[in-house]
Amino acid sequence: MSGLVALIVTILNTGIDAGLVLRWLAAWAIAFPVAWFAALFWGPFARRLALRITQPPAGE
Repeated sequence: MSGLVALIVTILNTGIDAGLVLRWLAAWAIAFPVAWFAALFWGPFARRLALRITQPPAGE
């Protein structure tokens, strides 16, 4: 997911040309660790929130 987002943002910001792959890899080298730590930090909260939203209320 981080690779796709990095690719789209790189294309939008700089366009498609011969240097796209190198620019995308440089952007992804930054985006991947950020995404990994964000998932590690926010993952448990997001799971609890999703369970709270999708579980029926108690007693039903």
